Amino acid sequence: MEKNKISKKADSVQQVLSSNEKNIITLRKAKTKELLCIWSFLIIPLINLCIFWVYGTIQSFPIAFEHRFMDGTIKYDFYNFEYLIKTLSEPGNIFGQSILNTLIYWLLGFGFIMPFGFLMAFFLYKRIFGFKFFRFVFFFPSLISSVIIAAFFKYIFGPGGQMPYLWEQIFGIKDVMFFADSRYAFKTLLFYNLYHGLTGQLLYWLAAYARIPEEIVEAGKIDGLSVLKEFRHIAFPLTLPFFSTMMLLNFTGILNAGGPALLLTGGDYGTWDIPFYLYKFTTSGSLNDQGLAGAVGLFKGLIVLPFALLINKLVNRIEPVQY
Repeated sequence: MEKNKISKKADSVQQVLSSNEKNIITLRKAKTKELLCIWSFLIIPLINLCIFWVYGTIQSFPIAFEHRFMDGTIKYDFYNFEYLIKTLSEPGNIFGQSILNTLIYWLLGFGFIMPFGFLMAFFLYKRIFGFKFFRFVFFFPSLISSVIIAAFFKYIFGPGGQMPYLWEQIFGIKDVMFFADSRYAFKTLLFYNLYHGLTGQLLYWLAAYARIPEEIVEAGKIDGLSVLKEFRHIAFPLTLPFFSTMMLLNFTGILNAGGPALLLTGGDYGTWDIPFYLYKFTTSGSLNDQGLAGAVGLFKGLIVLPFALLINKLVNRIEPVQY
């Protein structure tokens, strides 16, 4: 009898162990599938990062110091950097114009587009009257190619478009050249960035608000919180870590801000910016110009790195919200 009891206990223990092993194997398979799914989404961006950023950065570093002479000889020195600094003091130089326009683009994005988009997304999240219409209007530019958007924008603001006609009716100024007049060209590109920037960030903000638990919102309503107080005491504190991350990304891109100069003006009429400057000098076909582009790229990195480290340090002080 005792032997039978011992054997039954041993069998039950064995069954428990075997079921635990099956559960562990099942969990491992599920974890493996989850990791494969995640890596299937990450592998293409990682390959793109390695080829176009890591490899490209390594290759462009020596190009920044190349000083090419007429006889074809190459000397590695700081000629490209000295040339760029000298051109800053020259009136009407495109490098100084590019820096100034890029900073204006960045100030528009950081000082207006980001906070206004944050507030606008909150009111769409609260389903204000007509929110479906506004959501479609603001999402529309994000659904189609930026080339098509630029062509549509150029059709409206170009000669014979609706905007020159409205400008004439409102201000009495005929034949306004929004893309071919230094008084209007850069301002027109700023307006393009304003609309396109708001729509580009709206999806991120709505995703951040969508994570707010409904229980917290309902509890606030019971306590009598208005919409503005809900934003101040619930929405903003819970989305602050995401807001700080977006702020970090904005600071790291301080010298990457630009407008659609390539598509709309070709850089003419005072619309050069740093991204367009790099594009033109990289694709010009001249090795000397490519050296200048490499120097600008390295110059950008040296300036942005301290800002990025400082903002990252400040962002890390914000405690993440678990909900």
